[in-house]
Amino acid sequence: MDIRNKHIVIIEDDTSLLQLLEKFLQSEGHRVTSFEKLSTIEELIELKADCFLIDEHLPNVSGHIICILLKAKEQTKEIPVILMSAFEELEYFADISCADAFLKKPFARQELLGIIDLILSKV
Repeated sequence: MDIRNKHIVIIEDDTSLLQLLEKFLQSEGHRVTSFEKLSTIEELIELKADCFLIDEHLPNVSGHIICILLKAKEQTKEIPVILMSAFEELEYFADISCADAFLKKPFARQELLGIIDLILSKV
């Protein structure tokens, strides 16, 4: 199974980190759609993502809330969600929202890639 050329949707309010993640994942062969904040769940559903990479600390709504909403929708409930944050409580938030994985900031590129590859290989 080819786990490259997947559509990864990133929601991250740190513009420089968002751009780094986008460039890195594109260089690894993925299609990337990125947002600095959530507009609507419907918009995320329409993207037909293969994986969501969501920052926990976002303006207006927390990443784990977005995860809960995605997991509650028939169209997105099976799509893997990876929460990322420097928060100590990240594992708790990932657990209560049924996120598929979590990633503590700061993280290495290979750590990110390893988690994405692992998650996508299970789908």
